[in-house]
Amino acid sequence: MYDCQTEIRSRACGAPRRIAVAAAISCARTLLLGSCAAIVLAAGTAHGDGYRLGVQDKIRVKAIEWRASKGEFQEWEALADEYTVNPAGAVSLPLVGEMPAEGKTTEELSVAISGAIQKRSGLLNPPGVSVEVIKFRPIYLVGEVERPGEYEFRPNLTVLQSIGIAGGLRRVTEAGLLRLERDRIMANGSHETARLELRRAIARRARLTAEQEGLNDIPIPREIASERDAKQLIADERALMNARADLLRSQLNGLADLKNLYEKEVRSLTDKMASLERQIGLAKRELGNVSTLVQKGLSVSAREFTLEQTLSDLEGRMLDLQTASVRAQQESRKADRDAADLKNKRIESINADLQETRGNIDQFSAKLQTASELLDEATVLAPRLALERENSNIRTPLFSVIRNRDGKSVQTNVDQNALLEPGDVVRVDIISKGANSELRAGQDANQSSLNQ
Repeated sequence: MYDCQTEIRSRACGAPRRIAVAAAISCARTLLLGSCAAIVLAAGTAHGDGYRLGVQDKIRVKAIEWRASKGEFQEWEALADEYTVNPAGAVSLPLVGEMPAEGKTTEELSVAISGAIQKRSGLLNPPGVSVEVIKFRPIYLVGEVERPGEYEFRPNLTVLQSIGIAGGLRRVTEAGLLRLERDRIMANGSHETARLELRRAIARRARLTAEQEGLNDIPIPREIASERDAKQLIADERALMNARADLLRSQLNGLADLKNLYEKEVRSLTDKMASLERQIGLAKRELGNVSTLVQKGLSVSAREFTLEQTLSDLEGRMLDLQTASVRAQQESRKADRDAADLKNKRIESINADLQETRGNIDQFSAKLQTASELLDEATVLAPRLALERENSNIRTPLFSVIRNRDGKSVQTNVDQNALLEPGDVVRVDIISKGANSELRAGQDANQSSLNQ
């Protein structure tokens, strides 16, 4: 018997753009238009039946419309392409725009796209749309595996198979032993560096405290009193304190000398002004006598003019001396202000440095604590765990899957045969057999919950 659906599907695969007119007319006689669309749709949902799409899934979309006027099927070439579900959970399609896809099956998405095309284009009947998942979102393996990272998902993939893809469980090799030795050396270096930085910061704090309190010497802090090089650290800080004190003393002495020079200048100008004041007084008396004689006709006016000119010059010199005296006094007071500012800036600098040093001490103490723990791990804990990991009688793997459920990440313990879903995170831990026996009791219930 002639199978119309088989004929349509075979011709659609062989001629993606147009199906032969004869086959289309034969199908139109025996099937409704909606049945034809369902046949085309079925080809696209073979891989995604019941599967819900998610971010990073890659799909292929095709759309076919029946043109009754031409008696043939017409493919929408502008829409036929591959699309990836974006972080917003949608796919961006030509002629349609953003179409929500996350959480939908391929069938539900194809129906939504078909309806959107019909609405946007004003078609009488919705076109047939097929949606096929061509690449699932990846899975991730973390923990005690050889190559943690992102891997491509494939259907019916189990936890054990995914671990095999990642190179199996992590093994201790010669390179691993060398890495342990390298980690030990690096941890030891970090510990020694943090210890030296902390001791220097403590010695610096002692020096700044002595400067703040105006002491002539630096007492050895009790935190480093037992260190063999404590005296050398304090000696270095004492030398720095003396150098800073000498610099300040030199600057203050320079300002004091400058002030003395200006004070001497003021005294000299004062003496000059006193002498000039006497000259001005004599000139005024002489000018008065000459003016009286000129009025009586006993002296010439030229003599009076000369005396007036001399008196004017003397008064101008007096103004210059007064101006110079005022300037010298201002410079003397400025030297005082500069000295006070210098002392204040030194106090501010000491306070700021002391505050910064105290913060550094807290930071270096935390670094030293961390370095001590890392050193202990690198020299004791890590080698012991490496040996235990190699001994299968002591250590055994524990598998868990982190899966997104309703927008929340849920971690569940599973066995090696559990089936994975796209987007799952597989975590592998190595635990002792005693702890493993305690966890095994609830593992079956968790496995059942994960499968549901």
